[in-house]
Amino acid sequence: MSNEVRANYGELSNEQLVIRIKAGEDVSGNMEQLYNQVRRFIHAVAWKYRDSGELEDQEQEGYLALYPAIDGYDPAQGVKFLTYAEYHIRQRMRRCLQMNGSCLRFPVHCLEKVQRYKCLCNAFNREYGREPSDREAAAFMGLTLEQMEDIRESACMARLGSLDSPVKGLDGGEDTTIGDMVASVEDMEGDTVERMQQEQLKAELWDYVDSLPGQQPAVIRMRFQDGMAMEAIGREYGTSGEAVRHIQAKALRELRKPRYSKRLRPFLPDADRIYSMAITGNGVGKFNRTWTSSTERAALNVIDWEERHRMHLELLEKVRKEVAKSQQAEA
Repeated sequence: MSNEVRANYGELSNEQLVIRIKAGEDVSGNMEQLYNQVRRFIHAVAWKYRDSGELEDQEQEGYLALYPAIDGYDPAQGVKFLTYAEYHIRQRMRRCLQMNGSCLRFPVHCLEKVQRYKCLCNAFNREYGREPSDREAAAFMGLTLEQMEDIRESACMARLGSLDSPVKGLDGGEDTTIGDMVASVEDMEGDTVERMQQEQLKAELWDYVDSLPGQQPAVIRMRFQDGMAMEAIGREYGTSGEAVRHIQAKALRELRKPRYSKRLRPFLPDADRIYSMAITGNGVGKFNRTWTSSTERAALNVIDWEERHRMHLELLEKVRKEVAKSQQAEA
């Protein structure tokens, strides 16, 4: 837009620009000039809502509100355009805050009632130094007590915020969020240690696998790392799946030998206890009667002992509560 045209536009009032826009005369140029002339007013209105939303977003909503204001403005009424447009600007800004100001979405009519309730509470605090009771609020707003309870619940829910909301620090920065300040229920240290132990266990185990002779390391890796079927592995080596199964079984038997298993025992909880229990009670006759190996029986015994220990602790806690309750009754 040239300086001469800018000067011509600058000589027009808001009302004259609106008339030209409604007549379809250079709509884009007249709209730009109208926005430049009312920009300070829009900024002043948006400034009042700066604590509830982004200032630039509110100014943009104010600019968009000019379109319905232009459509509904009637110069014959003798009212200034900004006086008429202020209602549309404020309504658009409030509607934007209602739709985007909370992480929960409420119906617009419900949010309007919540806003009225908040204004009533602020007025009561200024006048009487307290918040209104449900009966007082219902009388002022023309609602029933049940409706007032719903509005109060909605007002509480509308105050919910996002965990990603920034928190200003002492230096004025907003690098921290609310979620960063909430304590975690997870045992981060324990999880980290356990993850490190698992990684170390995997590294040790695969080192032992690689030390196996012949084709055993490759077969074990294809089976348990790549998830390949025995027939597919057999095709890789030009042999049958049954031959691969024998290689795998031989490798697993080798890994179960004490020179390997003893090195892995520190990574496994209760390994020493299960191992010491498993060395007794071996034999084919015992297996035929129970259909479980000595190691399986030892593991089941450990699980059973832990369950009995847990039940014992629960019983002690129940007795303690009963004793405390009887002492309170006597007092």
